[in-house]
Amino acid sequence: MIWNTSDLLNQFDWVTLWSPWFGVLMVALYVLYADVTEKMAKQGYASTTLLQKFSMLFAILLYYIGFGSPVDVLAHIILSVHMFQMVLVYVLAPALVIYGLPHWVFEKLFSYKVIGPTFKFMTKPLIALILFNALFTFYHMPFIFDYVLTNYGVHRIFHSALVLFSLTMWYPVIVPLVSDEEEGMSDLKRMVYIIANGVLLTPACAFIIFSQSVLYDAYTDVQTFATVLGYCMPNGDVSGINLEALLGATSSALEDQRFGGVLMKLGQEIVYGFFFGWTFFGWVRRTKSLAVDEGMSFSPQETQEKN
Repeated sequence: MIWNTSDLLNQFDWVTLWSPWFGVLMVALYVLYADVTEKMAKQGYASTTLLQKFSMLFAILLYYIGFGSPVDVLAHIILSVHMFQMVLVYVLAPALVIYGLPHWVFEKLFSYKVIGPTFKFMTKPLIALILFNALFTFYHMPFIFDYVLTNYGVHRIFHSALVLFSLTMWYPVIVPLVSDEEEGMSDLKRMVYIIANGVLLTPACAFIIFSQSVLYDAYTDVQTFATVLGYCMPNGDVSGINLEALLGATSSALEDQRFGGVLMKLGQEIVYGFFFGWTFFGWVRRTKSLAVDEGMSFSPQETQEKN
């Protein structure tokens, strides 16, 4: 095992590890979602299904795990945990959020004068594909990665943009799947779009996996590591933290880096594979239903009888 995690988190208090205020914010967001969708349903708008409610709840939980639980602290110490965190909050959770929102939310969003056209532009398949994958790839370039992690304001802006672009990236895939209306790309184009997302993330993952040296100072250089870890601490104070012990959390920084690249690639492939399968089988089901309506038969026996 490349992690030496025994007593790793004992240096941090429970507030640092569990971010209670962030947890309260996540609970408040879900309560607001449930309350607004329920009130709108009473006014005649489409109601959320039980599956949509669970999808949004799971997304909220994933955001809390990624940004508010000990996973967030570990992600500042161990690179592979950071990569796992990226899969949770930028690949899986956004898909669940988009699925959990009823279609009227997007219709209302599109109706606003400034926000509507902007969001429409950002959710165009090609634009959404480029925005998310370009930002995600640039983020993992060593000089950008270290700069973002060591500059708090830039860190907030960069990751907020990733959250936004991850949501717009999933819109062309998921909204047609949960909407009764035919909208956007065809099923075949959506499958190509999903494949393209996986392909465009491959260079960043391959760069991390096959690198012959450690790429990021944020996980190897003591001074850089102290700055990064300071964002997890009250007032940025790391004076009571044994930085050397935390830097030794992995038996091999290079192996941990490669493992992180594998985790990121495998995680996004699993998520993309699920939605590819969902789109594919939905396409097959609709094609078969249309063929039956037109009098065609998929039964060999019936076909022979007709002949």
